[in-house]
Amino acid sequence: MAESSQKDIKKLDISVQHECPLNLPPREIWSSIATIVASNSIEDLFNMQATCKVFLGAASSDAIYKHATMSYKSLAHFLLHLDGPERRFLDRCVEVGNMDAIVRHGFAEYLRFGHRDKGMELLARASTEGSVEAGYLCSMLLTFYHEDEEDVQRGVQMMEVFRISGQLESYTNFLTDICKDTTVLLKKMFARI
Repeated sequence: MAESSQKDIKKLDISVQHECPLNLPPREIWSSIATIVASNSIEDLFNMQATCKVFLGAASSDAIYKHATMSYKSLAHFLLHLDGPERRFLDRCVEVGNMDAIVRHGFAEYLRFGHRDKGMELLARASTEGSVEAGYLCSMLLTFYHEDEEDVQRGVQMMEVFRISGQLESYTNFLTDICKDTTVLLKKMFARI
């Protein structure tokens, strides 16, 4: 019996002596830091999670995935890189309502996987939540990739709203960037074949 309690004391002493200083601040502080990291860079969030168990726990909450930003990555990037961890990350972000993720997932569903209804549904959801980028994509896809006259008309009406609101220049720049990024993407895809 005495031997058993000495082992318990040794375990207690070891854990106290090796207490991680990162555990001292409350988890809420680390979660706040992780939210800021996620709002700046996905890669930095992944690096934070890989650092230690404390950061992994703090950077894995739904709030973090809701604020993770992807807007600094081109939409075309998400057409090429949607396997494994990237796909799971994007799916988790979509689940918690991350608008950047919903736009990118909708774009990929529509163009890469050919799920036009699901892709348009996701883009429309993001557009109604205030994503201008999703509105641009909806108008472009409705106008140029639909044969139904009503869909084409809706796309033209959306473009007219952008023109009236003075956003036509940013819309044109957005479309130019998509085309440029997609051309680069297609070259990379064909190089793999």
